[in-house]
Amino acid sequence: MFDKKKILITGGTGSLGQALTKKILQSNVDSVRIFSRDEFKQTQMKSDFNDDRLRFLIGDIRDKFRLQRAIENVDIVIHA
Repeated sequence: MFDKKKILITGGTGSLGQALTKKILQSNVDSVRIFSRDEFKQTQMKSDFNDDRLRFLIGDIRDKFRLQRAIENVDIVIHA
């Protein structure tokens, strides 16, 4: 399902987002973008997961411009 896909997870640093990320990274996914407002949790998650396929983006889904930039060239968007 996620084979070679580029995925964006909004709210990715929350408990649901992290559980989804863990599951998705078990597949042959191309990349996973984590989009959230919490810089501390992003730093913590980056350390915990330690996976080069992860990319972290600071932003708020209410910010249309930031969200549009985060979605560029993404195959699947998951709102957690």
